[in-house]
Amino acid sequence: MPKPLIIVEVLAATFSELPLHLLFVKYISTQITWLFGGFRYTLPWLLSFLDYITLFGLFLLFVESWKEDAVVEEAIKDMAGGDPADSVDSIMSTSYVKRIMNPVWTPKDIVMYPNITYATNEELTEAIERTNDYDQPRKMALDIYKSTKTPKNSGLRPVLVHIHGGAWTIGDKNTLYPHEKTLLTEENWIVVNVGFRLAPDNPYPIHLMDIKRALRYLKRCISTFGGDPNFIVLSGDSSGGHLAAMTAFTANEPEYQPGFENVDTSVKGVISINGSLDIQSDSHRGEFFTKKVAMKDTIDTEFLSKHSPVDLVGKAKENGLLVPFLVITGSRDAIVDCSIGQRFKKNYDQVVDEKAINSQCAFVQLPAAHHIFHLSWSPRSLYISRLIQIWCQQTYNKNK
Repeated sequence: MPKPLIIVEVLAATFSELPLHLLFVKYISTQITWLFGGFRYTLPWLLSFLDYITLFGLFLLFVESWKEDAVVEEAIKDMAGGDPADSVDSIMSTSYVKRIMNPVWTPKDIVMYPNITYATNEELTEAIERTNDYDQPRKMALDIYKSTKTPKNSGLRPVLVHIHGGAWTIGDKNTLYPHEKTLLTEENWIVVNVGFRLAPDNPYPIHLMDIKRALRYLKRCISTFGGDPNFIVLSGDSSGGHLAAMTAFTANEPEYQPGFENVDTSVKGVISINGSLDIQSDSHRGEFFTKKVAMKDTIDTEFLSKHSPVDLVGKAKENGLLVPFLVITGSRDAIVDCSIGQRFKKNYDQVVDEKAINSQCAFVQLPAAHHIFHLSWSPRSLYISRLIQIWCQQTYNKNK
């Protein structure tokens, strides 16, 4: 991805998701300028009108985000078969206002178990020897979160494992996303953020293998933290969405489980948030993935197709690996076009048995969302967090 495009998309998402905060800062700075006579001259006075236009534009962005509850409400009704029992709460409720005013708000009743290594000693040694970098093993770790208010008699709780984005080359596991906080505090799920090795030092599919190594650890040990090893859902944003889908579609494949071929790495569902579910239809994306992520010299269309989730839906159905999906896209996403999610939904629906309640793909397209709308609290991320919460609970209830 061109760096200027990424910068523009990050700025656009910031303005779209935090308009009230920017509006407040802009208003205060404008009033201070007036107070100290900064607009006494003609040109500054004329330019001050641009400030008020900016303030009005920021307010419109907030209203635009606010009104997207209708899209989410419709998606919830579709998932519930038209039953309006579940809905999105008003953002004017006390708990929601607190979150919108503090974009990084995190509940106090959450305990974190950080930097748990999921790799074996042999795998850690191999990571060092292959790269001559002693920092690589630190990436092969995960963080586990749980609510301190989980009733002691609730039994083993379902598990959400999140895979971070960053174009397979950057990023880390250190962000606890709004939808994770919601599942932790309102449903008492166990949440896991996974770190993994990145390109170019570690060419794909090392990323995929590391995620499976993390699943190996969780299947064996998550019950110690109160999690159910038999019910794990993956979520991922951007490139993390790609890895989540690939992990589900290649469950138990020995090729991607070296040294632990017999370990069950299957999952119960996948949530893709602006996920890179198609890496080959766009020539620039295909070239980037080939040369910057997989570190290959030439573009191999067969390789790209083999690792492009949108092309693997049929094969996953044949292998019994077509788990439920929740695909979320933004119409204004300039990094991962929303058409990718649309194609995935179309391919999924073409192969799925509509009567199979455990094999469904819910699709939501937010009209004004950018690529990273989900990182902090905003009306839009609140709605999506609620949607993910309901989808996760429905998926869990169907598997009981």
